Formats: sequence, C-alpha cells, structure tokens
Amino acid sequence: MKTTTVGLAKRARRGTLALLFSALCIPAAFAAAAPGRASAGGDGLFQRRELLGDLWGVRTWLTAHGIDLAAVEQAVPSYVARGGVSQGPALAGLLVPSLGLDFAKLVDIPGLTAYVSAWILQGQGPTLSMVRSLSGISYIEAPAGARLADAYLRWDSPGRTVRVKLGRFGIDEDFDQNSPAAALLDSNYTYRDIMANNLPGGGPAFSYEGPGAMLAVRPAAWLQLRAGLFGGDPVGLPVTAPPQSLDPNGLLFPLNAGALIIGEADLSYNLSVLGPGRLLAGAIYDTLPMPDLRYSASGLSLADPAAGSAREDSNEYILYAGLTQTLWRGSEGRRLRLFARGAYAPPSQNIVTLDLQGGVAFDGPFAARPEDTLALAASYDRISPQQAGLVGDLNALGGPAQPIPTAEGDLELAYSARITPWLDLTPDLQYLLRPSGGIADPLDPAASVPNALVLQAMAAVTL
Repeated sequence: MKTTTVGLAKRARRGTLALLFSALCIPAAFAAAAPGRASAGGDGLFQRRELLGDLWGVRTWLTAHGIDLAAVEQAVPSYVARGGVSQGPALAGLLVPSLGLDFAKLVDIPGLTAYVSAWILQGQGPTLSMVRSLSGISYIEAPAGARLADAYLRWDSPGRTVRVKLGRFGIDEDFDQNSPAAALLDSNYTYRDIMANNLPGGGPAFSYEGPGAMLAVRPAAWLQLRAGLFGGDPVGLPVTAPPQSLDPNGLLFPLNAGALIIGEADLSYNLSVLGPGRLLAGAIYDTLPMPDLRYSASGLSLADPAAGSAREDSNEYILYAGLTQTLWRGSEGRRLRLFARGAYAPPSQNIVTLDLQGGVAFDGPFAARPEDTLALAASYDRISPQQAGLVGDLNALGGPAQPIPTAEGDLELAYSARITPWLDLTPDLQYLLRPSGGIADPLDPAASVPNALVLQAMAAVTL
C-alpha cells in the first residue's frame, strides 16, 4: 500500500505525542522509587556515569594523565498543541563532543587547563517556523550543522581566588548565572532574550561564541567580581547579517568588529531563617552602533518610502540584576529556591527593552528522588516602543493594518528526572503569550500570532 505524506505526518504526530506522554509520566512513575540516588561507582549499565562506560579502562587512564574526553547528546521532541502559526511535531538535537586538558598532570603547571568543544546540531525546533517567539522553546535550538563551540585556556590561582580565561567562549558561561533555572528548557532562563535578540550577532553565546578574555576575582568569601572583554560581534561585520551566513563553521575569530565589555558583581549571603542567597548586578556595553528601529538617517520614519537607510545608534548597553534565595532546606540536598531577574536596554535600537522573569525550583521534590528537580517560572519581555511606533507608522500610511506589538510572556513547568547517572529526562510544558510581542499572523495579518501551547521533553545522555 502506498504511504502518503499525510500518513507519515500522522505517524510522526502519534510518535511524538507517545514519547511526550511517556515523559510526562516520569514524575509519577519514579516518585515512589527507591533508592533515588543511583550509584555511579559500579560498572553496570544503570550504575556507570557514562553510557559507554570506562571503555576497557581507557577513560580512567586518560583522566589520570590529564586528558578528559566527553560527549553529551541532547534530544528534544516537541509538539505544538495549540496556537502559533502551525501545529504539529518537531525535533531538535545537539551533540557536544569535548576535550579537556589538565596541564598540572600533563606538564606540571598547576591551575592551567584547556577546553575545546563542538556543537553538532540536528533537526529543527518549533520556535522560528511554528511559534515565532522571541524565546527559544528549548535552549538547544539553532540552525542545523556542525561548528566550533569553545576553545580556551583557563588558569585558576591557588584557592581559586583569581580565574583567567582566554580564547573563544560565551558570556553565558560565566556571567548572569541562574542555577535554580537549570531544569527549565526555555532559552530565556539560560541566556536572556534581551541579550540574544539585541546584541550584535546575538552576543557571544550559544550558538555563536566569540573571541574574548575574562577575569574573575574573589576579594572576600562573600564577593566575586567578574569582567570580560569580547569582540563586538561574535561573527564579524555587518551586524545585520545572519551569523550562519558569515561563519557557518564557527571558525572565525573576528578582532576588528568593535568590543563588548561586561562587568558583574556577585554577592553571597546567608539568612538565618531561610538560608543562603545570591545577589548579582551587571552591565554590558557594545561599541558597535546598531540600526535604529524607527528612524532613518534623515529623520524620517523607516515606514516612509523616501526614508533611506536606518539611522545608526550608539550607546548599546544592557543593565541586569538577579536574585537567588533558598526558601527551605531538607536532608540529602533537598531544597526549595526562588529566583527573580530583571534587565533593561535602551529602546531606540533594541527590540526588547525590559526583561522580567522569576520562578521556583524544588530540588528533590520527593524524598525518594533527591536528584530530581521540579521548576515553575514565568517571564515578560516588553517590546520597544520604537518598534511599536514603526508598525503604527506603517498602518498610518495606508498599508495593511497590522497589530501593534507590546510584550511576550511565557509560563513554563518542567520536571528534570535523573533516570541513571548518564540519563536525564525532562518533560516540559510551555504556554507562550503573544509570541514576539504580538506580531502579525501570516495567515491573518490583521491579527496577532495566537498564544501557543507546547509540550516537549529533553533527553540528555552522557556518552
């Protein structure tokens, strides 16, 4: 019998839904399981740290001699159940092979290490083609292909009071960290939308990192100061070109595309009633000018056919802050933590001007599952009034009436389950309100893209 395209689509939809349903049953299925903490010391399939084990002693030998080979595969099947511009299944995958070198063991240079990794991206998630949101529905979504990720040297002083990194890496590795949100899949909680959608080239972060240097100093046990200097655009000029068109393999190290400067203060404290907490505040400044969202160099609205090219605006900066607070602590590392974050960018050249987000994470939600995490969060991204003004100008000139963008919101619920030491499974539910702030629906330009309900699950396998 001939297999039709419709039949294949139905099979894919059923398969994706079956996998997602199985993932969503993980919390109930494992809530009563004991013991919750799997042993990583044995060599059995369900006790070993890596799926492939010690490889007949090769891993142990390499580690003893200062060489660490690793690989992690993350796969995210998803299903847009409602809203967006289309509904149905999607699949994104990311393989990260890496090599770490410890020069203390290799050549007796204490504190010096090197790290090199690659990103091998597979498939396509639903963000751009189906939902049209500012946030990545999962943080591994990026154009498919293989490219260089990290390539840097790092030195830590005795006692780790000073750390220096030099090479190719991202600001999302060392700055603006949000550890309670580790179980959440939406990219906004890992690398904020206000950075990914505003900075030239998306800023040095996944999935295009850039050349840079970082210095971290801990003058006191409760305070750490970090400063970084990166290329102004991780893939070079022009700033308006898609990164994948300029550097498809991630091999460029552009040093002539301005500079991005970032500084951050990270303060730790402890409340006798609740427990430990962290406050951080930082700022980013990029020397590259960015195109104005509404006005041309002549001062006319870009909606005017006679406007010409966009005015270039300097003073590209982002201010950000974050709070993490433990609310409850139990045995075996069980705890309930709260996080709250905010950021601001000037409206003339930045599509997102205000980013607010917050949530809670319950590590060990079941006594028998101390390594699992249940997380709930919400975010709000306000669209620049300049962008809204441009749409208003277009409408006033008599073009097809479009909705005025305002803000995008996201609600997310995730449960990260440690199945074995080498396998984590995270079922995830997201509801996107006004994707991209309420951009026009391609099927009905007079209306906004409908709110989207997305079910997905991430499987992370340490190979």
